[in-house]
Amino acid sequence: MAFDARIMASVFAWRHKLRAQLATRLEFYLCLLLFGSAFALYVRTLTPGVLDGDSGEWQYMANILGVPHSTGYPTYILLAKLTTLLPIGNAAWRVNLFSALCAALAIPIVYLCAKRIARSRAAAFIAASFFALMPTMWAAATIAEVYALNTLLVALTLYFAIRFFDHAQPRDLYATALCFGLALTNHRIAFFIAPTLLALVWFKRDALNRKRLALAALALLLPLTLYLYIPLRTSQLLAEQTPANWELYPRAQAIVDGKITAYYNHTPQGFFNLVTALDNRNKLGFDAPDGENIMLARFANAWTLLREQIDPFGILLALGGIIILWRRERALTLALLLGGLSVAAISIYLRAESTRFYFSGAYLIMLLFFATALGWSLEKIKLRAAEPDTSERQRGLLRGAYYIAIFYFAFFPLSALYFNFARMDQSGNTKYDAYARAVLNDQLAPNAVLVAPWEVATPIRYFQYVEKLRSDILTIHESPVRPQYQKILDAAHTLGRPFYYAQFMPEAKNTDAPRTVQAIAFPLPQEPQPQIRLNEKLSDGLRVAGYDWLALDQRRARLMVYYRVAKPTRLEYVSELEVSDAQGHTRATFSRHPVSEYYPTYFWKQGEYYRDVYDIQLDEDMTGALTAELIWYKYDAATAQRDEASAQSVIFENLTLR
Repeated sequence: MAFDARIMASVFAWRHKLRAQLATRLEFYLCLLLFGSAFALYVRTLTPGVLDGDSGEWQYMANILGVPHSTGYPTYILLAKLTTLLPIGNAAWRVNLFSALCAALAIPIVYLCAKRIARSRAAAFIAASFFALMPTMWAAATIAEVYALNTLLVALTLYFAIRFFDHAQPRDLYATALCFGLALTNHRIAFFIAPTLLALVWFKRDALNRKRLALAALALLLPLTLYLYIPLRTSQLLAEQTPANWELYPRAQAIVDGKITAYYNHTPQGFFNLVTALDNRNKLGFDAPDGENIMLARFANAWTLLREQIDPFGILLALGGIIILWRRERALTLALLLGGLSVAAISIYLRAESTRFYFSGAYLIMLLFFATALGWSLEKIKLRAAEPDTSERQRGLLRGAYYIAIFYFAFFPLSALYFNFARMDQSGNTKYDAYARAVLNDQLAPNAVLVAPWEVATPIRYFQYVEKLRSDILTIHESPVRPQYQKILDAAHTLGRPFYYAQFMPEAKNTDAPRTVQAIAFPLPQEPQPQIRLNEKLSDGLRVAGYDWLALDQRRARLMVYYRVAKPTRLEYVSELEVSDAQGHTRATFSRHPVSEYYPTYFWKQGEYYRDVYDIQLDEDMTGALTAELIWYKYDAATAQRDEASAQSVIFENLTLR
């Protein structure tokens, strides 16, 4: 009997071990499936090349190992640099690829967290798939940005923190601290997941001692040493600067030209401000730049962003998941709620265009509650089927109901894939490549100074530093130098360096109208040679010297008007261009300052030439010749009114489309 008992015990132990091995393998294959599917989707919808703004900054900073804007993001820069070494795609695409990789790696981590909390493999798989297809996560995966890495590090931090909460193993505590430290070197929004971590550790405080706390503190502080990259790399870049540019601007050229963010001062105080983002604290608060309180608008925007991620029924499921988990594990529920609400609160309080990405940590925690509701629903069906008084017919129906419920819940990720694919697909987004090339190919004079808005300055710098296109041009981001704008312009003129400003038409970034960009010379470096020469008077000192007319295609044309300054004027003018068809119908109208509002006419000097460019969008049915009337008005900046009686006009006729 004792021998038989030992045999049975061995058989049971073998079966238990086999089941554990099979479960581990299944988890591995499910995680691999989630990663592979997400990665394939993200790569399919990945932006193919250079981007604007911050994304454009990441693309060239990662390639040259530069120092970007606050908080410096050393972990992102160093890791993204590794992907730039891959022998596939262009250098900009490789940095985009790093986001896809980070986002895809985050999905199996979310699955493991959801499985632990929901206690259901099916519910966790559905929730993780849904998270991968949410607009915020998907958008972060297709562009060069820090938010996919932030989500990965936050997910890892939560995963190890929950493991420590479950098993109180020191290694999980140290891993939590290490991942949290890494997250803090990537994006400051990760700091606001701290309430969850502190709560989970507090609930397991009996497992702590001085040694473990000291080692955890060391694991947290160790990644923070990555911030030393900023002063070390800055010193190296400053040592490589070109002395000639010191005369142009009273700061180091390496800062001016964007290899180091222009918001950084290479001092201990400047370093502290950068890594803590105190240099960006103007984005905190509920007041708009004009002083208007927009708190309600912020909350409305948060609701709109949430609705983009999940429908009202999904939100109700997540709320139900909070109740279910609260009844099951109050401590864990409280910890997760603290972190989720903390991230959501700071995301609402911050004023930034990237707000939707700031909510990622809160969305992740919401998905854990969502998975809990799904797991509870599936569990109830299984338990009902296992009850002794359930007939075989009822069991069959309940098994069918179980799979129907899985199929129903699968509609969350499936519908997200269907409805989000078209707007998340960035594989055809080449407009910023076109913007940057349009400026660099706009006959810029050698050794020119180019001041450009953020959305075009960064892609231009990418082409200059990474693809070595027009490296002779000094590109300056306009925002941080705006108070010194006129000084830079005057210095460029004194040094004989051609000066340009990159200007969009229309200037509104979020407009639905087609946009073009041009390099405006202040003034033209040499006398122009227009197709049609004129000498039409606009004022006592200003003349229209001629114009060029280019039919770009059947729907687009470009009118370039050249001005000559016969003698200086102290007046400010605005202009209006009206384009009419052969029947006299107005087809396009432009109202603005001549050339640019950044260089009004009272700055123009005798003997200088200026160029004004109008990109005209026309209907497909347009035929025949066009007529353009250019009208100048005296302008009173104090009242923002033009003097209608001062109108002087020049007419350009026979502008053919073909």
